[in-house]
Amino acid sequence: MRSKSRYGPSLLFSISSINSSVKRTAHGTTAPHSVQQKTLGVRWPSVYCGRVRNVAAITVYLITVFAGAALLAPFAWQAVFADWAFLGFLKEHDDFHRYFNRCLMLIAIGGLVVLWRVMKIESWRELGWLPPRTETGHLARGLLLGLASVTALGAAALLAGVRDWAPAHSVSEWGRHLLNSIGAAAIVGILEETIFRGMLFQLLRRDLAWRWAAVVSAVIFSAVHFLNQRPEIDTITWTTGFTALPQFVHPFSEDPYWPAYFVNLFLSGLVLAGAVVRTGSIYLAIGIHAGWILALKTCNFVLTPKSGSTFWGHGSTEGGPAWAKTPPLLDGWLATLLLATLAWFMLRPNDVEPKSTAA
Repeated sequence: MRSKSRYGPSLLFSISSINSSVKRTAHGTTAPHSVQQKTLGVRWPSVYCGRVRNVAAITVYLITVFAGAALLAPFAWQAVFADWAFLGFLKEHDDFHRYFNRCLMLIAIGGLVVLWRVMKIESWRELGWLPPRTETGHLARGLLLGLASVTALGAAALLAGVRDWAPAHSVSEWGRHLLNSIGAAAIVGILEETIFRGMLFQLLRRDLAWRWAAVVSAVIFSAVHFLNQRPEIDTITWTTGFTALPQFVHPFSEDPYWPAYFVNLFLSGLVLAGAVVRTGSIYLAIGIHAGWILALKTCNFVLTPKSGSTFWGHGSTEGGPAWAKTPPLLDGWLATLLLATLAWFMLRPNDVEPKSTAA
């Protein structure tokens, strides 16, 4: 008979995974670690600071990344348009948002190195990077799952008549599409999974129950995707990074599709975090993420939207309204049904102990 789930609904978001170690007192009895700390004269805030140390570090990291990009981007832009010949090839890109995004990425990656040392991460294994020879199966299964799930959405939209076949593409167009799409899927899949599920999620798991850690990391993952606007900025000063930051935020009041897009990104984050926990490595999550990107780009390449709705996703093409930066198929409630099913499968209660990437 199947034993009762250790992670049943009543404990879905319990904080039982937080270590409240028990120590022996001078009288021979046992007491929680927090009580023992009090007997040593430690003030109340310091008793619990260890439990949120990683959460606090992530908060400081995120603030530093955005503030650093806001400070660095104007100087990077001015350096390109100064009389420095070796940067002349960049002058064709005068859109400030591009400089902000590149600075954001560089500081985020550099900040991970600092975070690694401060949080005493000992090896890549703790981030889920196990030896590839043992993880190719997880990577392949993730890629197939990502491709199949988004392809199913595209097929449903085609059958329902809200998408139509695009005009036939030439062999060279297919070659460029596959080269760009596979490259983007690989780079984004590896980088985002290393940052969000490898670093942030794993650090959150030190302080929180893994399902709560999945929720927090999924909210962060979803939120950063709404810095997707490209404002036209004429005058660049050293404060432009801060004054322009609100203009990078998605225009929520103009976009009727953003609630579904936010929920779908959140559910995607849960799916990917669950993949890490169930396998003890990051490879399944990378495969799923890369499969989603490749399938989304291919669906948009071979299908054209005929109409849009909040159920199927927006029907705008290139040159649409400013808010139409979200990928079609991913900002409709149909995708929510699929992703919610995948999230339940990954997070469902069972008798299997969640796997640690450090094991």
